[in-house]
Amino acid sequence: MRSLPPALDAKWRAGVTTLARAWRLIRQDGLVLAATEHDRDLQVADTLFKAAFSLSESPVEAELSLSPGHAALSGALSLAGMDADDIKLGLWDQARVEAFLIDWQEPTISLPLWSGFVQTIVCHGSNFELNIQTLEPAMNQMVGRLYARSCDASLGDGRCGVNLNDPAYRATATIMAVQSDRALTTSFVQEFDLNAFSGGMLRVISGRAKGLSRPIQQVELVGGQLAVKLAQPMPILPAQGDAVTFSLGCDKRYDTCRTRFGNGLNFRGVPTLPGEAATVTGPSPAGNVGGKR
Repeated sequence: MRSLPPALDAKWRAGVTTLARAWRLIRQDGLVLAATEHDRDLQVADTLFKAAFSLSESPVEAELSLSPGHAALSGALSLAGMDADDIKLGLWDQARVEAFLIDWQEPTISLPLWSGFVQTIVCHGSNFELNIQTLEPAMNQMVGRLYARSCDASLGDGRCGVNLNDPAYRATATIMAVQSDRALTTSFVQEFDLNAFSGGMLRVISGRAKGLSRPIQQVELVGGQLAVKLAQPMPILPAQGDAVTFSLGCDKRYDTCRTRFGNGLNFRGVPTLPGEAATVTGPSPAGNVGGKR
């Protein structure tokens, strides 16, 4: 059974009704949004919970098992301080959500209720709804590694070690035209093998779609410009003149890691691992000369 802080327990037993719910959302880029259902702002330690009394929370659905629990948080975009474009760009995807109970008369008295991550987020006109999954799935994640010839690190992460901000691995260009949500044309990028961009990322760094990133499917040189095909559609279309960056892709092969990124020492696969054929290979009578297969 969970025990309450003594100060909160005393108020609870006395039937005090000065408790308000509050929520803190932390995006993956570090931006923090904090709101409370109370009608005035509440300062708790280093966090200012802004009054957003239109917010409402559905009850957390949980089971007596390691199955994930679910909750929902909804309200008006303007009162919550959220932006519809940011939602479309996916900037709130997988944001961490923390729920609290706060005594608005004494904000130093608070209780963490639950935490989780944004699973889906939907806009309904000027309103939004967050569907949240609690932390149980983290307990179900596989621990350990699967040995394979290909690398199991993600390009640019701590295990990989490649710095994708290095100018040797990225290029900047200007959008010349947008044909569809998966096709656009940019200015030419010199000193790069265009095939190396396949599997990489295109990021919009200016304009309304700033912050949008999508995996690159193909880049071709057409009439002195780059014709770019994306693997996923863009929810917001960038405009002509917006700036974008290309980052190189990685196909998880040792030769690519060594030659394209000079990162062979950090390769997280086993390129010399025997294939399936080695498990069924038997002695060859024609070549039986001293134990040779």
